[in-house]
Amino acid sequence: MKHALIAAAMLAACSAPTFAQQSRFVTEPGTGKPALTVDGHRYLILGIQLNNSSGFAPVFHDLKSAIQRSHANTVMVPVGWESVEPEEGRFDWSVVDGIIDEARAQDVRVALLWFGTWKNAKMSYTPAWVKRDTKRFPRVIDRNGDPIDVLSPISANAMQADARAFGALMAHLKAKDGRQGTVIMAQVENEAGTLGSDRDYSPAADALFDGDVPADMPHAKPGTWTATYGDRAPEAFMAYYTAKYIGAVAAAGKQAYDLPLYANVWPRQQPGLLRPGDSSPSGGAASWLLPEWRALAPAIDVVGVDNYDTNVAPYTEIAKAYDISGNPLFVPETGGSVAHARHAFWTIAQPHSLGISKFGIDTDFGMHDGKDQDEPIAVDYRLLRGSAPFLLPLRDAGEMRVAVEEDGLANVPMAFPNVDLVARFGEVKDGYGGPRGQGNGDLAGRVIATRVAPDRFILTGASANLKFAPKLGDHGSIELVSVEQGHFEDGRWVGEHLLNGDETAFGLWLPPEGRSLMVTIQEVK
Repeated sequence: MKHALIAAAMLAACSAPTFAQQSRFVTEPGTGKPALTVDGHRYLILGIQLNNSSGFAPVFHDLKSAIQRSHANTVMVPVGWESVEPEEGRFDWSVVDGIIDEARAQDVRVALLWFGTWKNAKMSYTPAWVKRDTKRFPRVIDRNGDPIDVLSPISANAMQADARAFGALMAHLKAKDGRQGTVIMAQVENEAGTLGSDRDYSPAADALFDGDVPADMPHAKPGTWTATYGDRAPEAFMAYYTAKYIGAVAAAGKQAYDLPLYANVWPRQQPGLLRPGDSSPSGGAASWLLPEWRALAPAIDVVGVDNYDTNVAPYTEIAKAYDISGNPLFVPETGGSVAHARHAFWTIAQPHSLGISKFGIDTDFGMHDGKDQDEPIAVDYRLLRGSAPFLLPLRDAGEMRVAVEEDGLANVPMAFPNVDLVARFGEVKDGYGGPRGQGNGDLAGRVIATRVAPDRFILTGASANLKFAPKLGDHGSIELVSVEQGHFEDGRWVGEHLLNGDETAFGLWLPPEGRSLMVTIQEVK
């Protein structure tokens, strides 16, 4: 079965026509989790997100060299509601067309980010005609009775206006790009929810909050919001109306153009006090309400979590909370530090993960003292770009392991059924317990190891030294039959040259600038 899987992976890696087929989510049998395909092949999102005010063709053009240096395969480009509907009912698609034309000129795929009712839990990207008409488009009222700069999620007028705008955008995308498929997915809103209040305290909202929980709220017992959810009632209340609102916007878009849609979340798990509406938006897809939120917004294919934490334990805790049945792990926003590059390897290695995207890029990205030098996450992208059709089926079948360096953890085992492998980070020295890594000063070590056959492995990563060993209790040793350095190209492994002698006698070295190796082994008894 495994050999058949490997053969299928290699067959899927064959070249495909460029920009010839619409992207889509395909539910994998037995998992319930959607896999992203583009041009009929598995696709791993290695994204770079333009800054909030960079969603315009001239800025996109100026960032061309920086985008190339990022090695990203997907550029996440914001589109503000205010830019496309400056007057109610009058749409101007020049910004959108400019983005698509520039993406085609750069030969990159695009995810459009719809900054509509919500951007970072505020209404800053809504058109002026929405902002000025506070009667028709009411704001959230805080506990003190004051309006804040967030549209109320209970407002039918606001929901309908946003849905019409997003539906019009998607219809235009279909007309402009439906055959060529430059835009492969769209984000609906941005970190939705309310900052500045745990719920809407307007008279209309109070009446709803004091009433019974609606019958279509999943997993809720009959009763009032407070009786059902206790202290968490304000957040649950806002989640219900925010999810219904975004669900309607997404449905209007899907009806116009059946493109993959996702929502991104500012997670509730923040350091310190957990205060919805203060430390995180109230009403977004908080992990404790994620199944309910998804059920209320079925046109959203995936809910991704924006994860900027630099420490391993909280980063993985947040990520795992969004890796649930029917919802694969996806990190639409992360940072650009070495820590985030380590986390990117971990994220990509999780079964069924869709990928990751770094937030923010400027013209100097990847330039140091006037010379090209890969940023930490660009190293990841360079190593893994083009690998998806080959590696992802193996990953999802359980043939991939990942090791990331942590403070005080410089030797990380990666056990396979027939052989053990250890990643040693930093200088390797003899000592008690045998040769051990001493750790890198920048904690940059990261490795993905994939078994492509019982005796063959692909090792990719940076700042690491790797060694194979027999399973505990087995006699003999593991011999390196061949070690080939290479890279992935359009889903195929491309060998560059063989390594031997000094390059392999002291462990398999992955330098700071990154390296990928195809290693064949045999057990000698």
